[in-house]
This record gives sequence, C-alpha cells and structure tokens, in this order.
Amino acid sequence: MTGWPSATAPSPTAAPQLLPRPVALSLFTLVVSEDTGVRDLSLKQVRDIYAGRITNWSQVKGRALPIQLVSRHPGSGTRSALEKRVLDGRPLPAVTTNDCRSLDTGRPGRCEVGGTPALLDTVAATPGALGHSEVGSAAAHEGVRQVRIDGYPATLEGADQGAYPFWETEIAYTYGEPPADSIAAGFLRYLADEVGKDVIRSQGHRPCSELDKPLVCRPAGS
Repeated sequence: MTGWPSATAPSPTAAPQLLPRPVALSLFTLVVSEDTGVRDLSLKQVRDIYAGRITNWSQVKGRALPIQLVSRHPGSGTRSALEKRVLDGRPLPAVTTNDCRSLDTGRPGRCEVGGTPALLDTVAATPGALGHSEVGSAAAHEGVRQVRIDGYPATLEGADQGAYPFWETEIAYTYGEPPADSIAAGFLRYLADEVGKDVIRSQGHRPCSELDKPLVCRPAGS
C-alpha cells in the first residue's frame, strides 16, 4: 500500500522492502494568534522561545502576553520538520497541560493537539499562542497570522536561497514495486499527472517534478 509522506522517513535498514518516491516539497510556517503583535521572528528568537528563554511576546517587540506553545503530537510530520529544520534537532519543551482548553494564559505554557485543523483553531482562540502548520492550511484559516523567519515568508524562493528553513521533502512509500494495474500504482501515476500536481500545488506544496533535481526534491540552496 502507498502511504502519504511523513517528514520522518523510516530507516531503509529497518524496512528494506519499502520503496521511497519523492512526491512534493512541502513548506511549513509558524502561526500566531492575532493579538501577539508579532509577524517576524529571527531564527534565534524562535529557538529561544522553544527553549524557554523567551516567554513573553514583549521580549520580541510584541504585546505583553505570555507565549502559549500549541504543538502537534509526537509523530506529526510538521512537528518533526520543526524540530529538525528550525530547532536544530532539539525537542520541544514539556507540556504544561494535556488539554489546550485549560491553558493558563496568565503564564507561559504548552499543549498538544492531534491535527492541523485543531491546532489552527486552538491558536486562533488562545491569547498569545504560537503554533506550526502547512502553509496552505494556515493561509486559509481565519484568526491566525503567519510568521516570517529572518524576514522570509514561507516561499520556495526563500527556501531556494537557503534563507527559509521550515520545509520538508514529502515521500510516498510502497511495499515493493506495486503491480501496474494496482490501486497503489494508479495513485502514484495520479500524483505525477497534471491533475494530481494541481492538487499538490493547491495545498501550498511544490511537485518534485518541477524542481531542478526531482529525485532529490530539495530546495536549491539546501
């Protein structure tokens, strides 16, 4: 069967029968609630926030609000990309509550949710919230604002210049080579045709076939 990509690829030695096929370059973005007063953070500031060294938006020229980190559960591709590409491999801090609805917004905190729609809803509804999302989902959601990193928005151009760090290669896996008449093979062909590529683009991703090195499927500057 074909699995839609995760930002964390399985080890080839652990699953030698899995065949990887790069499908898309995905761009992710940090998002904040509208009340933070912040639309741009340096990479150092982002790392300091997730390390607990910056705990209030006023420390980065925002409003006097404690920072509430809203994250996906472990295993999320978006979370893995955040830890790997933005936080330089460092894990997220410990959660302060298992229910985002019970965050004490009078002090810094962190909670986790299961999916991107829930994360965006939580960020929009929580004073001082900061989260992470696919670009397409964030752009379509009211009540959140995307955050530039070192002045760069989440665009392929910024990633190509090596300046925008929050991206990942999305990979489809099959268990061995699927038969040509199988559903898995048909789905892979669909991803590679124009209709499938239009769907990929509509979600804020870039089909690998449009990049200079489609089999590698990484930004030019990486």
